[in-house]
Amino acid sequence: MNTSLLHQISFSVNYMDNMARKFMNTANVDPGIANLYLNPDDDNVMLSNGFRFLNLLVYTNDYVYSAYTVNLPKDRIISTEDGAFYSAANFYDPEVVQMIKRWDARHPLSMPVVRRIPKADSSTEFADVYTYIMPYQTTYGQHPTTALVVNVKASYLRELIASLKNKTGDNVSDVFVIDANGTVVNHALNGEFLKNARNEEYVRTVLASDQTSGSFKTTIADQPFNVTYVSSGSLKWKFISLTSYQSFLSPVDAVKSSTLIISTIVLLLGLLFSLLMSKSLYSPFRRLVDAVRLRSDELDRKQRDHRPKLKENWLKEIILGQKDVELGEFQSKKEELGIRTDLMRPLRIVLFRIDGYRSFLDRYHERDRRLLKFGIANIIDDISSAQYTGDVVDMDKDKLVLILESAGSEEAETDLVKLAQNIQHSVNEYLRFSLSVTIGKPVESRNSLGEVYSDTLALSMYRLITGHGSILTPSFLSSMRLNPPPFPEGKAKLLLDSLKLGRLDKTKKYYDEIVEGLLCTTYETVLSSMLHLMFMIRGSFPDVGDIGQSRLPNMFHSFLVNIYNYETIGEIHQTFEAIFTEIVSTSVTNKQNKRQIIVTRIKKMIEEQYRDSNLNLNLLAEAFQMSPIYLGRLFKESTGKSAVEYITEVRMARVKQLLDESSLSTKEILEQCGWEESNYFYVLFKKHFGIPLSQYRISRKKADDSGAQMEFE
Repeated sequence: MNTSLLHQISFSVNYMDNMARKFMNTANVDPGIANLYLNPDDDNVMLSNGFRFLNLLVYTNDYVYSAYTVNLPKDRIISTEDGAFYSAANFYDPEVVQMIKRWDARHPLSMPVVRRIPKADSSTEFADVYTYIMPYQTTYGQHPTTALVVNVKASYLRELIASLKNKTGDNVSDVFVIDANGTVVNHALNGEFLKNARNEEYVRTVLASDQTSGSFKTTIADQPFNVTYVSSGSLKWKFISLTSYQSFLSPVDAVKSSTLIISTIVLLLGLLFSLLMSKSLYSPFRRLVDAVRLRSDELDRKQRDHRPKLKENWLKEIILGQKDVELGEFQSKKEELGIRTDLMRPLRIVLFRIDGYRSFLDRYHERDRRLLKFGIANIIDDISSAQYTGDVVDMDKDKLVLILESAGSEEAETDLVKLAQNIQHSVNEYLRFSLSVTIGKPVESRNSLGEVYSDTLALSMYRLITGHGSILTPSFLSSMRLNPPPFPEGKAKLLLDSLKLGRLDKTKKYYDEIVEGLLCTTYETVLSSMLHLMFMIRGSFPDVGDIGQSRLPNMFHSFLVNIYNYETIGEIHQTFEAIFTEIVSTSVTNKQNKRQIIVTRIKKMIEEQYRDSNLNLNLLAEAFQMSPIYLGRLFKESTGKSAVEYITEVRMARVKQLLDESSLSTKEILEQCGWEESNYFYVLFKKHFGIPLSQYRISRKKADDSGAQMEFE
């Protein structure tokens, strides 16, 4: 389990390294950022445009802490941390300037440098980072004078390690990362960062090993520990897990202590009763004997009830490779716990996993889950015992293991596949559950059980490709392309373009083509490709989730958190399709909102400038930097009337107001409303109000005279 955890961390670190390098390549090919290096005139507009793009890259990539552009000839350093311009002499991170000056130009891209750098706004606070340096347009053999510096958050890896430990339920192991010199480059504790761990004997053993992974036992502070390690090829980092043996032995010690206390109490009670009853007659003595017999029977029953759990825990430690078993100890445990499998003979591991485990957790309470897993284990045991000698072990969560005596021939593997199919059918028929089965390689020695189980568990992850109810054998990996193909950037670009255009059908088509090319690759390649595609989608739509009702931020976060919990590729399909649909829906909503804002601003401009006789559609289009045809269509689709009609309505309303409330002449009124006195206006007035202007003024005058007369009376 520790090896699998470390492999996942190593995979994520390699992915982080690749993303950092892609970040630098993306930044260095942008012409705006090139101005940050090369602009000789300190043009603020060009520098600001380049800085905004670089700052946007940092903002949209959560794992990046900050980025600098360094131009030593111009003595100009720009940092995204505070957006300030510095000279080399007053830059708050002087170490990076010296690193660039000492750069070996024969190596165009550096390995990450593990550092603790000061924060821009504080001289007492620091940030733990991995620094990448990429020279900009440096001639081979010469020291660079311009460079891009990217600082990746060390906390990103620290949080990832904590997250993976929580998912695996590992709360007792200490996981940390060292480089080739034995320096701690990541640890759950901040105080351990950059600590030299080479003085530890087990660290020197790990550094001296030429194996990519392994485990061994060591002693730390007079306490036994198990050390598990995994190597990272490109970064030459070592991922180490320390697990105290005491964490596994303490429950056994607790059982020993409780058993001793109970036995002592029973003995003392027996002696006390014997002393008291020895003075009594035969009848009371017989009642005492009966009481003691009942107590003894109860203790025997409790011991029988505990034996299956002790047997399961002991076999689990053997399967996980956490216990070395000698022949004498095995014989005694076999009789004591009722173990059927002979661990001294050739063995085979068959791993059963409950399909749809998250639904299983949601549907049943803990007690019901234990009963259902017990029922599954009974079915496996009943069917397998007809052909094989073996034992069933509950490995926690969704996993059950059948360990049995079996040869390593092809015929034996064929028989195991038939056995697995029979078990799958029975579990589905009686309990309505689906099981995925993984058959491990033959176990030549009991000491290699842990390694074989780890390989079998890794093979079971390919259920992601084969789906629920599948049966995986060691030969399955032979059909996989171990050298992963390059990520199909072209199809991903077509997918993003289709998504931006709102073409869901095209988007799903390109997505299906990308996934189809991954089905014959390794599990790690599938996950890394899906992560890469998701980051591309997230980076291409940074503002699409701004609308308050959008579920996109939660959907992105949920995918990244649950990436290792997906059981089938179909579940990943559903997530991507939901995100595609949400992006298109949110984009449409955003577009409608933007259209409404533009229409509101057009109305406001008309209501403020209606007095201008030159106000027309072309003037509005020029003010909004839009084509007159597009602006006119947008306004009419939103209001049901053209911009010219709306201008006329506003002006006519003002004309009517002045006619009703003032004594101005018609010419004066028209000048205030942006009209010229012409026959066209009089025709338009009659069409708008239904009567000629002269008749309207006469009717208003009569109404005013009538009102004045009534007031006089």
